[in-house]
Formats: sequence, structure tokens, C-alpha cells
Amino acid sequence: MAATLCVLACAPLVQLQPAYKEDFPRARPRLDEPLLQRVDMRELVCLAAVLDVAAERTEKVKGAHFTQQQRLARLEVLCRMLAPQQKPADTLAALGVFDFYPYLAALMCGHQWGPGVQQAGAAYLTYVSLLNQVVMMGTQLYNDALVPQHHKYAAHQIALLYQSLNMLQGETKPIRRLVEARFDEIKGITEGGRPTLPPDTSSWLQQVTWVCREEVAACPAYAHKRLAPLMRLLKAEAKQQHQQGCNGQLQQPHQQKALPALPQQQQQQQQQQQQQQQQQRAGQPSQ
Repeated sequence: MAATLCVLACAPLVQLQPAYKEDFPRARPRLDEPLLQRVDMRELVCLAAVLDVAAERTEKVKGAHFTQQQRLARLEVLCRMLAPQQKPADTLAALGVFDFYPYLAALMCGHQWGPGVQQAGAAYLTYVSLLNQVVMMGTQLYNDALVPQHHKYAAHQIALLYQSLNMLQGETKPIRRLVEARFDEIKGITEGGRPTLPPDTSSWLQQVTWVCREEVAACPAYAHKRLAPLMRLLKAEAKQQHQQGCNGQLQQPHQQKALPALPQQQQQQQQQQQQQQQQQRAGQPSQ
């Protein structure tokens, strides 16, 4: 009896309080989160790109400070979800992310790239700048072909356009042949006493420059081949999502096969009830 009174007199071990009276939840609710976490590789690549730009700014701009700690922490969480036993930097290096984002590599593991080493990300950006140069030069020539006063600069502009196409290497060889076809003719006209192109030459120049712009606007596969390692990561994730969706569709018919048994049970119950009612009306005892 005394022991019971002692227990009742003691303070409760836990003080219960409604959740709405607390300023912040003590336990993080995860009811809406999946049981099996899946890493979004697109988020990982985007975070790596943003962090690389921030790290480059911190290194090159005097007085700049790195202010992306939250994104860096999120990137490390995604890496641990992929490989819990590895360091986040080792995971990113194994995925090939550091090859595209060298400043992120220097931030996370202190790896400094040598001056003679060209990173894959820098090579891709250089290639994109060449594509943009082709578009800009093509647009300028397309417009200048309609202005006779600007025809005297056509040969020089065509030479710059040809140089940009040549730096894009073998993929633009058919277009370079078009430019070569009448370059000497245009050069001779612009170096003469009346540097004005005939109407048919101006029309041809517009057609060639339009082909250059359309080639870049079509986003051909060779323009993004330098992103092949990152594209493999993203395509692998898309393939996994597609397979999961197909597996879910295949499982649906198996779940529907068990449903037709319910109406049969209902019919049997209704028949038994009707038999009992008929027996009661006839005055016979139910079996």
C-alpha cells in the first residue's frame, strides 16, 4: 500500500501537451515522405553547378565570401544517400561531377587543378561560346546583306564566320563548303571600286547565314557530346523511373483478380436469406 502511494505521489515521467501549443514540433513529421529514399540526380547536378559558381566567385572576387552552406549541406546529404559508407567528395569524384565543376572540387577536398589541365565543364562552355559566335555572326551577316553600305565588310565577316565554323570541327563541314563556294567572288567585289553585292549574291549570303543559325538552333547531338558523363547520370535515372512505372502497371492486374470474389459471397448470402424467409412463411423450422 505504501509503495503504491509513493508511486502515485511521484511526478509523471512524461508531461503530455497538445502539439498545437508548442512553438516547434519536437519530432520532425515524415508521414508524407517515402519509406525508400531515391536520389534525384537532377537536383544533385544543379546543386553542384550552383556551388561551383559560388566557389569560383569566392576565389576570384576580392572580399567575397562563400554563402551557400545550406546548398552544400544538401549536396552532402544526397551523396550520403547514394553511398553511405563514402565521403561526399569521393562520391562526387566517382560520379565524374568534379570533372565538370573544378571549383566545387577545390571547395570540398582542396584539389587544385593545374594550369595546363582543361576540365570537361570548361571545354563545354568554350564550345557553347563558339556556337553562340556562329549565331551572332550569321545574324549580323543576314541583316547586313540587305544594307548596301555594309557590303564592303562582308568578306571580313564571312572570314570570321568561317573561322568559327572551322573551330567547331568536322560537324560543320557541309556548311563550310557552302561558305567556300563564293567567298573569292565576294572578296573580289568588296575589294573593288564599287563594293556592292548583286541581288543574287545578297540572297545567297542570306541563305547561307540562315543555314548556320538553323544548325545551332536545332541543338544537334554533337553540340552536347562534351556533357556525355553527366547525361549518362541523368538518363540512368530517367530509365530507372520508367522501369518503376512499368512495374507498377504490371502489378495492377494482379491486384484486380481478387475483387470478383466479393459479389459471389453477396449472392450466396442473399440466397440463404431468401430460403430462410420462405421457410418461415411456410411454417417450417429453419435448418
